[in-house]
Amino acid sequence: MRRSVVQGLVQLVVLLWVANMIQLGLRYSWGIALPQASAQLELSGFEGGVIASSFYIGYVLTGIPSGILVDKLGTKRVAILALVGVGLLSFFIAASKGFPELLLAFLAAGVIAGPIFPSSLKTLSENLSPNNRATGVGVLETVSPSAMIAAATIFPLVVGEMGWRYVYTLLGTTALLVAVAYYAGVPNTHVEQTREKPSFREGFTNRRLLLAVSVRLGGMWGIIGISAWYYYIADKVFGSFEAQLLYLSLALAAVAGQVLGGLVSDKHGRGGVAALGMLAFGALLALASATRDLSVSLILAPSIGFTAFFWKSGLDTYILETVQPNQRGSAAGLMNTISQVGSLVAPSAVGYTIDITGLQSPIPFLTLAAGPLIASLIMLLTML
Repeated sequence: MRRSVVQGLVQLVVLLWVANMIQLGLRYSWGIALPQASAQLELSGFEGGVIASSFYIGYVLTGIPSGILVDKLGTKRVAILALVGVGLLSFFIAASKGFPELLLAFLAAGVIAGPIFPSSLKTLSENLSPNNRATGVGVLETVSPSAMIAAATIFPLVVGEMGWRYVYTLLGTTALLVAVAYYAGVPNTHVEQTREKPSFREGFTNRRLLLAVSVRLGGMWGIIGISAWYYYIADKVFGSFEAQLLYLSLALAAVAGQVLGGLVSDKHGRGGVAALGMLAFGALLALASATRDLSVSLILAPSIGFTAFFWKSGLDTYILETVQPNQRGSAAGLMNTISQVGSLVAPSAVGYTIDITGLQSPIPFLTLAAGPLIASLIMLLTML
């Protein structure tokens, strides 16, 4: 591959990565802002979880329509409008004064952010060969654990020095700047560039696609659950410094898991790697439910982070490869819609178990472990 081509692909991946960092930073930031925001605004654990879940409700509502828009209108136009909308809503969150406003803002942000991820996957898949597609997807999807690293490092500093509202002012400003860079540096895609028109009905009758996106729900249940509550639980059990250390180690290991998972799945197959990774993720979450010892948690945190994202590159690439190239935006939208059903329920479910059983109970972590454990068993029985 020529050097100019490699440089172009690197630039493309970087811009797509940064665009996704905006919407992921918005959703992951709430777990860090929650202790201070809940104290200032007198939010209950259930209300805090509902606010986190509201983003995913909006995300689910627009998951399929946003994927269809990406296929019909092209990735560039839809993604830029989404970035601008997310930026403006971040400013609204920063100015919110209570539960109703935060609920509405996060719900609207989930609706507007819907097209960003499907457009990125479609753009990337059209520019990579099958032999390195999962690796490329893995590099792009390191944005998710990287957002967790930002949540464990940058966001606590901003919250501690300036207050939780400034986190969203920073996100809003960055989103608008990234929209400009996206316009200048990301190529467009359009369904009319291909000979075939996308068949929305065909996607819904594709058994392999429906099964894959369904089991992805279980893995995302665990990922979104730990992103919303792991820092909070560690903060209350061990203290703020220990919580930041644990969350950071989890997120750093997650970056490695994401990339290595893509590399391994390119060499050894998508389904088996994804199933084993998700099984390990669920097992480690179950193990975490049995301890509140800091030394054990320092070992478990990076292990949970690594396995939480190890399965994701291979399964997401598998999903993209079950459909025709001109259907990949719709497939990614369907993938987000079905898998995010677990995501919108998980934060509220864990928050409810904390309110009922307390932080010392194993129930919150077992609630998180249920999703990936069930999904991995289904994969082992049906996809191998």
